[in-house]
Amino acid sequence: MDPVTIQHDRPGPAGTPVLDVRQLSKSYPSRKGDVLAVRSIDFAVHSGEFVSVVGPSGCGKTTLMMCIAGLLPITGGKVDFQGETMSGPREGVAVVFQDYSRSLFPWLTVEKNVTLPLRDRGLPRTEIRDRVREALDMVNLAHAAALYPWQLSGGMQQRVAIARGLAVRPQMLIMDEPFASVDAQTRASLEDLLLKVWAETGTTVLFVTHDIDEAVYLSDRVVVLSQGPSVVVSDLAVAIERPRHQIATKQLPLFGELREEVYSLVMAAQRRTSLSGEPA
Repeated sequence: MDPVTIQHDRPGPAGTPVLDVRQLSKSYPSRKGDVLAVRSIDFAVHSGEFVSVVGPSGCGKTTLMMCIAGLLPITGGKVDFQGETMSGPREGVAVVFQDYSRSLFPWLTVEKNVTLPLRDRGLPRTEIRDRVREALDMVNLAHAAALYPWQLSGGMQQRVAIARGLAVRPQMLIMDEPFASVDAQTRASLEDLLLKVWAETGTTVLFVTHDIDEAVYLSDRVVVLSQGPSVVVSDLAVAIERPRHQIATKQLPLFGELREEVYSLVMAAQRRTSLSGEPA
């Protein structure tokens, strides 16, 4: 697999962040009282960064992403996007979910699925057509525009979901375990496709994954969460040079060191929970 070429003139982490999460908490009501899923989350993401979020299974990663995207109301704290506090879904933020089979409409063609988020934006038809074509080109699916999702492989369906997010030309792309449901070979191809798109668009990416290798391979930084109710236990810089390669990068000593550090942090959170009987 060829290495992915990444632009090297991206803005560094300076100035006002694109995303600023401060003391974010989220609880759910239950018969026994409110259940706290996420507590006091603090981190920021700057323009052009690729930041991954990892943590123990069930720690609240998806809940956190839904809150950040404005799809769930938060209980406490705040989320600022481009300097303004979010209170719901925000233009400039696109979300790609894990379950592509549920996020795509099987009765619509690939082209019409990608067109959906553009329909109510008051754009001229020619611009909508150009954006859809551009997004499909980015994910190498221009040839499949007239097909239906059920005619595509799982990896191709997820590429359609990514294209739909790109069609709105977001400032930030939030991805919730987008490659968890595909096989290992397809996953590697999608990872490199994502890095290619990231390089071409300059979009800020916030990426949730349970796969530690994936987080280290893709990211500029890895934010590690504790067991739920989750807090940030570490925010690690990934100082591995780009371009990255599925084989060569993962053979680097630094890659192994970072993978071990993230894994140790996640396992420590799980052990603390099992020993104390309470979340870390």
